Amino acid sequence: MKRTLLIIISCLLAFGSSPLLAESENPTHQSTTVPDSARFEVVQSPLLAKLAFRLDRFTGETWQFVSTQDNSYAWQRIRRISLPNDTRAPGKVNYQIFLSGIRAQVTILINTTTGASWYIAEDPKEGVFWSPME
Repeated sequence: MKRTLLIIISCLLAFGSSPLLAESENPTHQSTTVPDSARFEVVQSPLLAKLAFRLDRFTGETWQFVSTQDNSYAWQRIRRISLPNDTRAPGKVNYQIFLSGIRAQVTILINTTTGASWYIAEDPKEGVFWSPME
């Protein structure tokens, strides 16, 4: 009986302190809840701090959070290559950004009205931009 109890306690101690069961050491970022009708939203990738965006949910315009040369911060507009089916309803939420928790390259802007979609791309000369998805 004592041996069985000792084995159970040992297992609880071993698995109870397992990193698989422990809370993440990197706390997730928190933000307030955006109302359904809100025009602007800030989203950030759980993988990379540099993938922080301000989204105008009505027009689809986006800006990336950047450091400036004078050690302050700013929103830098991100160019989006146009698509023919990128139509929107005026005065309503039309866009959403998806940021993957697995792969930073899977950052997608979608027109939730038409399905037109773009992925984030970077060119050494052009910088960051939204490239159309087929």
